[in-house]
Amino acid sequence: MVAPQPAAAAATTESRRGFLAANWPLMTAAGVLMAGGIAMGMAVGSTGPKAQPATVVAAVTPLPAPMVPSSPVTAPGGDSTQQPAPHIEGATLWRQREEAARRPALAPPPPPVQAAAVSNEAPLPIQPQPAPQKAVAPPVAAALPQQVAAVAPPPAYSEQNTAMNHGSPQAWRARAVPPPAGAKPPFVAILIDDAGLDRKDTARAIALPGPITLSFMTYANELAAQSQAARAAGHELMLHMPMEPLDLPRNDPGPNALLMKLDSAEIQRRLDWDLARFDGYVGVNNHMGSRFTRDKDRMAEVMAALRKRQVFWLDSLSGPGSVGTEEARRAGLDAVERDLFLDDSRSPGISYELAAMERVAKARGDVIAIGHPHPTTLAALEKWIATAKDRGFSLVPISTVLLRRQQMER
Repeated sequence: MVAPQPAAAAATTESRRGFLAANWPLMTAAGVLMAGGIAMGMAVGSTGPKAQPATVVAAVTPLPAPMVPSSPVTAPGGDSTQQPAPHIEGATLWRQREEAARRPALAPPPPPVQAAAVSNEAPLPIQPQPAPQKAVAPPVAAALPQQVAAVAPPPAYSEQNTAMNHGSPQAWRARAVPPPAGAKPPFVAILIDDAGLDRKDTARAIALPGPITLSFMTYANELAAQSQAARAAGHELMLHMPMEPLDLPRNDPGPNALLMKLDSAEIQRRLDWDLARFDGYVGVNNHMGSRFTRDKDRMAEVMAALRKRQVFWLDSLSGPGSVGTEEARRAGLDAVERDLFLDDSRSPGISYELAAMERVAKARGDVIAIGHPHPTTLAALEKWIATAKDRGFSLVPISTVLLRRQQMER
């Protein structure tokens, strides 16, 4: 026997039954639609030309079981009642799930990109990209040997020009500096070797009262400008030719020197280069060359080149046994030899050499003395030249002594 329910409990039960009875069709339809949407989404996701890789789907909280009317509870008096309506939060969640079931199913995600299979075949060649254009510098003129500044070559003293001068290799006489007016023996000819290497000391030598003779080194820079300055100051010009000494390599004669080991073609090339360094010189003398000037064949090659240039030869006599003067005269050239050095390292001093120079000049009537553009040498010459005329000496260029000696030998 069922105990009679209190009146309030009976009323609540009756209310729940009424709610379920009124909303049951709607709840049933929503459940059916939701189930159909889920099934359709699964069917679409499984279709396609290839089996898609398994996709991990986030777990979805299962829907609560639809509420079904409970067995009617007979209230006192025989009336049946329904279950009470769910809580308000549960009702909101239910509607959201119902709306989601009505949305179209999303397309499955694209398959993951598979890595390219490794192949043993050579990869396709990659087309090289054109390199960026670089600014091209203007072409630079080829440097002369030993990077010596280029200068304008002198006029071509060729055999043709020699023939125009009646076949004489003594055309240098037209470029010679005349002696001062009233000059008379004893003549003193001072030759400054190695000119052009030190610009400051060379300028000091050019400033000496003249006329003196300056022999410019073949490998000095800016020879055209320096030699022109010397000629404008009234001095005579010569060219200083580097040649092999006995103590090579301890004593280096410099770039483009004439060496014994060179063949004739290279000797000729160096001669052409040396002799074309500047214009207006009257003669050539050797720089070092104590070994080279002893060889007749080598010196014969030198004299053949000097004949084409129509210049004379001055032998510096840097060592014993030189055949320079002999070969020069054999080639028909004017030739002369120096008498002493003013600043030789083995000398007692320039004062001693200047005194010796005076003695030779008085004894022979002329003298050729070679010095260098050293500050001590230049200072001593400045003092000597200042009083030379008063003491009876005439300062003259080398060419004056050469021509006088030729006349004395006849």
